[in-house]
Amino acid sequence: TLHRLNPQTCVEPIQRRLLGDDLEAEVARADVVLDCSDNFATRHAINRACVRHRKPLVSGAAIRFDGQAAVFDLRRPDSACYHCLFPEGEDLEEVRCAVMGVFAPIVGIIGATQAAEALKLIIGCGKTLDGRLLLLDGLAMEWRSVALGRDPGCTVCAASA
Repeated sequence: TLHRLNPQTCVEPIQRRLLGDDLEAEVARADVVLDCSDNFATRHAINRACVRHRKPLVSGAAIRFDGQAAVFDLRRPDSACYHCLFPEGEDLEEVRCAVMGVFAPIVGIIGATQAAEALKLIIGCGKTLDGRLLLLDGLAMEWRSVALGRDPGCTVCAASA
């Protein structure tokens, strides 16, 4: 359907779990990576691959009535990475949608935000969320933006700067 509208478009759905070398290969081929996963281990694996291959990462998450979205434009040497924001090894409670639940419209809102950010990165227009974390309180229907900075001691992206 997208190809019919624009023959230059190439969207390749991947219907298998990507681990190790498979993840690395797919990230290396991508123009932009969207992370919609629901656990920190997967998010960190995707982030590490994006840092290694200098690929923009559009991250999104939703739990209960809350959502968040961020862009880590890892083509830029001064961009923060996901690990700068949520370091691995920190005692972050693993919160899963299956246990905590998620208000379905929040997933749609965050997904649409990720799609918009990915398109802006691909066509190079507008201001992306790079350097900001966008937080949604779905109960109050309020958005908040938090500035993100690169962690100079980050064990994932600091060495690649």
